[in-house]
Parts: sequence; structure tokens; C-alpha cells
Amino acid sequence: MAGDRTARAFVGRRTELDRLRHLLRGAGGSAGTGTVLIAGEAGIGKSRLISEFTAAAVAAAGPAGRLHVLSGACINLGVGVPYAPLVDAIRRLVRAHGDDYVTKYGGPAYTELTKLIAGLPGGGPATGAAAEPVSQMRVFGAVLRMLDHLGANGPTILVFEDLHWADPSTLDLVSYLVQYRTDERVLFVFSYRPGREIEGSRLMALLAETTFSARVEHIRLPAFTETELGELLGASVAEELEPAVVRQYHRLTGGNAFFAEELIVDGRLTDPSAGQLPHSLEHLLHSRLHPLGEDARNVVDADAVAGQPVGYDLLATVCELRPRVLDNALRVCDDRQILQLDPQRLTYDFRHALLRQVVLDDLGPGHLRELHTLLAEALTADPSLATEGNPAATLAHHWFEARRWPQALRAALAAAAEAERSQAFRVAQSHYERVLDRLWQLVPDAAAVAGTTEDRLLASAAEAARWAGDLDKALQLLRRAIDGVDAGERPVRAGELHERLGRYLWEQGDNEASVVAYRRADTLLPLEPPSAAKARVLAALATVQLQSGHYRDGLAAARTAVGHARKAGARAEEGRALNAVGVALTLLDEPDQGIPDLLSAVAIAKEVSQLEDLHRAYGNLTVALEHAGRLAESAAVALDELDRCEAAGLQTKSTRVLANNVSTTLVMLGRWDEAESLLTGAIRDRPVRETRYPRLTLAEIHVARGRFGRAAELLRDLRADAGTDPRFLSPLACCLIELALWQREHDAAAEAVDRWIDLLKGTEHVLSLLRFLASALRAAADVPRSEGRQRHQEALAGRLAALEPLLDRARPAEPGSEVDVLSAQCRAELDRARSAATAGQWERVAAGWARLERPYHRAYALWRAAEAAVRTGPKETVTRWAGDANGLARELSAKPLMRAVEELAGAAGVELDPVRMAETSDAPPQPAIPQQRRPAVPWGLTGREMEVLELLTAGETNRKIARRLGIAERTVAVHVGSILRKADVENRQMAAMAAQRLQLFADS
Repeated sequence: MAGDRTARAFVGRRTELDRLRHLLRGAGGSAGTGTVLIAGEAGIGKSRLISEFTAAAVAAAGPAGRLHVLSGACINLGVGVPYAPLVDAIRRLVRAHGDDYVTKYGGPAYTELTKLIAGLPGGGPATGAAAEPVSQMRVFGAVLRMLDHLGANGPTILVFEDLHWADPSTLDLVSYLVQYRTDERVLFVFSYRPGREIEGSRLMALLAETTFSARVEHIRLPAFTETELGELLGASVAEELEPAVVRQYHRLTGGNAFFAEELIVDGRLTDPSAGQLPHSLEHLLHSRLHPLGEDARNVVDADAVAGQPVGYDLLATVCELRPRVLDNALRVCDDRQILQLDPQRLTYDFRHALLRQVVLDDLGPGHLRELHTLLAEALTADPSLATEGNPAATLAHHWFEARRWPQALRAALAAAAEAERSQAFRVAQSHYERVLDRLWQLVPDAAAVAGTTEDRLLASAAEAARWAGDLDKALQLLRRAIDGVDAGERPVRAGELHERLGRYLWEQGDNEASVVAYRRADTLLPLEPPSAAKARVLAALATVQLQSGHYRDGLAAARTAVGHARKAGARAEEGRALNAVGVALTLLDEPDQGIPDLLSAVAIAKEVSQLEDLHRAYGNLTVALEHAGRLAESAAVALDELDRCEAAGLQTKSTRVLANNVSTTLVMLGRWDEAESLLTGAIRDRPVRETRYPRLTLAEIHVARGRFGRAAELLRDLRADAGTDPRFLSPLACCLIELALWQREHDAAAEAVDRWIDLLKGTEHVLSLLRFLASALRAAADVPRSEGRQRHQEALAGRLAALEPLLDRARPAEPGSEVDVLSAQCRAELDRARSAATAGQWERVAAGWARLERPYHRAYALWRAAEAAVRTGPKETVTRWAGDANGLARELSAKPLMRAVEELAGAAGVELDPVRMAETSDAPPQPAIPQQRRPAVPWGLTGREMEVLELLTAGETNRKIARRLGIAERTVAVHVGSILRKADVENRQMAAMAAQRLQLFADS
């Protein structure tokens, strides 16, 4: 047939095809996953281009090659089917190669996916399975790991067509895949229709995100040129056409490939008797449908209303046709090239979506409703007739369009529950909103039909919205639920809803309103009988006390919550309350007592599979270990858990908190490159309100390394909304003071001291107070003596009068603890302000910091010791202390401190160790040097960094380097960042070139 000849002819699109091939070749490695978005109007040839590309890629791989193609399409079906293109793609792969193939090459992640998403081989999620906020991240992480496993075995292409019809969960998945990607050979190919199809849609919002758009390659398919159309038409008749004929057809079709092919299929090009040319594509398609007999037209109508590929048995049931009659009708549809058979799935679908739309536009409202009813009744009677693996969403669509409201209500609730089990919370939210906004009012006695009350339905909808990330909508729905419950008649239910309101408000950052809601819940919920909701309220109110700096009251409240949770048999709530107990003890400077409670909270969270609670407990455990002086252990615990989360694809708010906590510990340990890598990832594409702590820790690193502009930019937003928590206020004040002091802006430093002292002087958290005092007293001592003596004396006396009583308030601490060393440093700063500090004082402070493994604080104390020794000590002592301070500062790239030490050395007439300075120099690598003078370890690299550099120079990716060296990929990234900084180069390619110039490795 002419249509067959046309289908085999691929015309034009060579530039686009070459671009796709180039992207596939370049995918993986340092470039990461390739992503391409193909845009084009209906019928322009998007699917044909993708088909030609994937077929050519498979052919190029050859029978012995291993290339994986996963290709699926979105469905235009009402609210949507969760993850429809992903399910379609995996089912196609299984049908083509078998489940064993996909299990082998997809790895454990494929098996995990089959238990998370409905419609996949393996049965999908268990009925009644509980969802939790991080579950969707589990789906996303599993998909990424499956693609990573496939890509490690061979090039992999993932195709999602028709994103303009994508359900919300599919768009969330696309966003995640593009953001996190893999360094294996994986190429994402997504197609969509631009223009009116996506106006105001979630897809348009996604495309407008600069961070998303910057990570993808955009291909916009234009219409065929007159020459290209002539080539297509000529191929169909195996001869060259007259230019006038080609021009006429180009003007008619506008260069639309599908329109041109339909003209060929219709015979208008080769048969002069076929009649006049149609005015439009729609007119042409209508003319193709009219000659169909009644049976064939019934089949076409049913397939169009189904909205997705339809199986033979479902067509037979809906059309009420005997096998022989149905076979003949399908043959006619195939001959007319309206429907086509998918031989793998044994389903029938339209040759193009435009044909389906023409059929739907031609149906009257009564006939349309009748077909929806027939489809819904058939699928209800026999769910196995559904071919796409998710009958709940399909039934919800058909019953709604059939206007059978009671059935539509029940089906929508079933579809919402199915979507929640598949972690597709945005889809679930859409189903709930349809029930609440439309169906609840249309169904008499809706509560009886639904089997639930309106307030419980609103609460379920709110949870779906919350897990979908729409907290504003969740709060709106929850407040509607609260308004619908009479607290006098149903106090327990009202209390449960207020507890949930408090949780949502806390997550939104509205702490004051959250406290009000929790207190209202506490009033409504009785102590007897014990309940999980009451335990959650008590634990939350304990946390409120801790956040406000009332640690003893918070400890008492947390212990009450533990007791209540145990009486209620509420294990998850017991774990949360124990978490609060551990935090309270830590903040009361009793971390060794709090650590066992935090370890219990970790164990309970694992037991009940509450990942958010688990990460929160781990985060607090790292803080407690840090307060106990067990810094290395704190960092190891946190990094191990972060590596596990990264491997599982879990990137949540609690993992970001954990990342910030360990970053603070890494900063103390002097592992600044690791900390900076973690913090940069934690704040990327996140709003300030959600990332205050990591931004502050990153600002501290920037200040210490002399990046004052970057630090000021981060601090500007943090000052505007500092809150009242001393654990945030103290480091913020210290960072602002240090920023001003290193820039010799003494008035700004004094202003910062005066602004924050009133907010911190009443805190029960001794560490926060002492850390602030150390910076504030430094600011007092750093006031230049060259200013007018009277002004200096007055300012200094006033500041010391305010600060010294606070220092006297700090109770005696265990010798060698951080509180003890900080107290000694504050005393030394106080004496320095009075020109009375001794070198011995500062030497003891430096020794204390050395025992606590704080290289930066040690370097600072050694600088001050050398400074004091200039007046009284021997020159050798000044040289030694200044040299040690300079060496530590250089290892950290703490440039302001380095400059200060070097200025002191110059003024004192002492020389710093030139060998050590050369080894840790920030100077860029020199050009190639002779082989015999090749340095074994350039730029002060460590042994591990040399191993990483060698593999990097060989072209290995971070993931492959990690596998070769048996370390975490995150650790490799840190080493690479350290190499770039020490070599003073901008990227890994420049580092490799520098290593090759120096001939560092045998194969360079």
C-alpha cells in the first residue's frame, strides 16, 4: 500500500537525527546523562524521528551489542494514570525480552519498582500499603538506580512521548531524573506539543524552570520545507513530481508530515478521480471515516472513547460483536489505516492521536456517554480486560464521563488509594479534589456511598497534598475539615485534626501558628485513654520548648511524651519523644546521657520504617556526638547514613538537615572541602527558608577562606529572618563578627556584638553563649589602638562591662571539654583586650583545640600565642608557633588567617618554613618539566588525592573511581574538588591536562 511505502521513507530531520546520535555517544562520563526535549505540533513527525533514532541505535549496536531501549507514551485520560509512560516502557521491555532479562539488567531496583508501582509485572504495591512522605523519592531513586544498572551494562535510551498528557507524578519523575541523573550511558528523550496544548499546565511550569531547562537539550521540529515534502511525496509514487504539484501540496499541508501521509494514504496524489483536495487535515480524516460500515465505525468509536490501546476482548464486549464480525470490522479499520494492531500487546490503537480526536469530535453527547458507560461496566465486571495495568484510574475516568455519580465517587476514591500506594500523590490529590469539589455534592448520602465522613475525606486529601509538596493546599483542606467538626461533640477528632494542623504549619515554617494549633490539640485530646495523637502533641510541645531555648522544661515535657507513647503502645511516637529527650540532654551539656536515647530513637525508626524520623534521629545523634567531643565518630555515622540515602535515591528535608549537621562537624575537623561539597548540594535550587542552617555553615567557610562577597550574600538573607533559636543566632552573630573583623571593619563588628548580645545573654545553651563571647571578645580586643585613646577606652570599657558578666556565668566544665577550652579562649581574649594576655595562655588554648581535633581554632590560638610571644618570648618560639599556625591555615586554605600570620612574621622579622609553604602553595601548576625532575606529589596532594587524580586523568567517572578505590562516590567528589582547588584549575579536564604536562603517571 502507499501508506506502507510512505512509512518506510524517512525524509529530512538529518540534523535532528545526527544531534540525537551525538547525544547518545556523549551520554555518561563527565558529561552525565543526556536529556533531550523534542517539541513539535501534532503530526509534525516527533514519533517518527524517535522511532528512526532508536531503530538506528539498535542496528548500530548489532546482535552482539547490548543496547536497552525503554519507550512509553503518556495517556490522555482525565486525571491521569500514575507513571503511565514508565509502566508502558517497562511492560514493553518485558514483553520484548522477558522478565528474566529485565531483572538481570535492571538489577535489584527493578524488583523494588515492581512492588512500588501498580501495573508492573510482580503485582504492584500491597493493598492497604501505607504511604509516607519519602515513598515517592523511593520510586524516583529506584528508577534512577535501574537506569544506572542498565546503563552500566550498555547504552540505554529512555523515551517518554506526549508529555503534554503526562500525569503529575510522571512530570515529577522527569524533573527528578533530569536533576539527579547518572554518569552511565543513559539518554532521556522526551517529546511534547508546545503552544495551546500546555498553556497553564504543570509541564509549562516545569519548562519555565531555569534549572531544568539548563540541563536539557531542546530540539524544535519545524514543518517540512517544500523540498523535503517533495521528497516525501516522490518516494510514495516512486517518481519525481512537478514543482507546481509539490508547491500545491505544501501550501495545503503547511509542511505537516502526517497530513501529507494521509493525502497519500487517501490516494489523492496518485488517483485523479479521487475528488477535490480537502480544505484541512480534519476534513480529510472525516472523509476517511465516512465509508466505514456500521460495525467498523462502532469499533472505531469504542477505541476512541477508551482513550488508550484496547484489547480484543474488551472491544468484543463493548461493541457486542461476534468474533467473525469483529475480525472483519478490525480488518476494514486496518485496511483504511485507521487502527493498527500492536502484535506484542495484542491491542488496537489509532495510527495517530489526531485520528482519535476527529472521531471523538464527531460523537454526540448521548453516544459518548453510552460508550463510557459500556466501558465502565465491562471493566467493572472483568478488570482483566484492562490492558494498561491500572483499572482503578481507567474506571474513575469512565464512570465520571458517563455521569454515573455514585459509581464515579467510589471509583475516584479507589483510584486515589491506588495512586497513594504507587506513591503518586499529585494524582491522588487530583482524584480527591474531584470527589470533594464535584461528586460529594452530586451524590445523595455521599458519606454512606463513600464509606467515610467528609472530614476524614478532607484529611486524606490534605495528606495527599502535603506529600505532593503542596502545603498551602493541604492547610486549606485541613482547615475545612476542622471547620466541619464540632469540637464539643467530637473533641478527640477535633484534637487529632489540630495535631495535624500543627505539624503542617511547622513544616511550612509558621512556628507561632503551629504552637497555637498544638496547644489547642493538647487541650482537646485527653490523657486517658492514651493515644498516639496525644503522644505526638506532647512530643511536639517538648520540641517547641527546646526551640525556644527552654531546655529543662523541654526535657520534662519530652519524658512525659515518652511515657504516654509507651502506655499507648505507639512505637513511632515513642521514638520521636526519645529523640526530643536526647536533644534536650545534649543542649543541657549532658550529651553522654542523651546519646543512648537518640540511639533508641534510631532503632525504633528503623523498626517501624519511618524514614523521616530515622534521618531526624541520625541528625540529632551527630550533634550529640559532636557535643561529646566525638567528632570523627559523629562525621562517620552521618556520612554512612547519607551514603545509604544517596544509594537509595532519597533526598528529603531530613537528609538535608543531616547533611548540614555533618557539615558543621566536618568544618570543626578541618575537612572543609567535604563540608563545602555537601552544603553546596544541600542549598542548590532550595529556598532560603528551607536552607538557613546549611547556608550559614557555608557562609562560615567562605569567611574563613576569604570569600567575603559570597559570605555577605548568604548572610544578607539570613539576617532578615534570624528567629530566636540560640543555636542559630550564635553562629550567625559569630559569622557576621568574623566577616567584619577580617575586613578590618571594626565598627561593623561592634554593631554586630551590640545587636546580638541581648538575644543571647539569657540562653541556657552554654556552648552557644561561649562561642558568641569568643567572637565578641575578639572584636573588643581587635579595636585598633591607634584611634583616640579616650574614645578607645570608653568603647572598650563599655563592651567589656557587658560581656564579662556573661563569661562569669558559665559554670565550671569538665577539663578538656569544648566548654572548658572555649572558656579559656574567652579569658585569653578578655586579657588581650586589656593588653594582659600571655603567650602561655594562648599556647594552652591551642593545645586544648589540638586535643579536640579543631585545626582552624588551633591555628588561630597559635597565631595569638606567637603574637604575644613577640613581646616576651624568644624568637625561635615565635617562629615555631607562627610556622605551625601558617601551615594549618594553608592546609585549610584559610587565607585571611594565613595573611595575618605572614604579616605578624614579617613584622617580627621571622621567616616561615619555605619548604612547607611551597608544598601547600596556591600557585597554579607549572608547565611541563623534564621527566627526571617530575615531582612525586605536586600541589600538596594527599596519597588518596593522587590515586583519584590518576584515574581522573585516565578519563574515569566519579562512580567508576569510587568502585575502583572502594570508597563512596560522594568522597570521590570531595577529593576531586580538593584537587581542583589545590591545583588552582577550574575543572577536571584542566586537572588532567596539568597532570599530563607534569608527566605524573606512567601513561600520561
